[in-house]
Amino acid sequence: MQNNISQKIIMSILAVMLILSFIACTSKRGGKRVDMEKLLTAAGFKMVVADTPEKLAQLKKLPQRKIVPHEEGDKIFYIYADVENCQCAYAGNEEAYKQYQKLASGKQLAEEENRDAKRDQQRQMDWGDWSFDREW
Repeated sequence: MQNNISQKIIMSILAVMLILSFIACTSKRGGKRVDMEKLLTAAGFKMVVADTPEKLAQLKKLPQRKIVPHEEGDKIFYIYADVENCQCAYAGNEEAYKQYQKLASGKQLAEEENRDAKRDQQRQMDWGDWSFDREW
């Protein structure tokens, strides 16, 4: 009887872990877009909405969700187009782009440190006499 209860507890824990993993994966997809918008805004990029069919058509011609340079006279602007999510573009000058690069590299470094810490934590977990090779 105790073995049956232990199996139910383990199955419940695994089910909760599976659900949490699913939630984390789905929230990260939308989170990447939000993170990018925050980075661009913090760097000094300005959001411009494609509020006419002509602007939307122009926006669709640009590479999506990538920062690309655009020359206008003797100035270079950087454009990040996102038709799917906001029907908008973020535009920034060279200074905003440099600031974006600094922020993005800092964010990447923080994410790598976080991943390393999680890996270390998983390695340190003591599973003792748990046996996962049996059928549930």
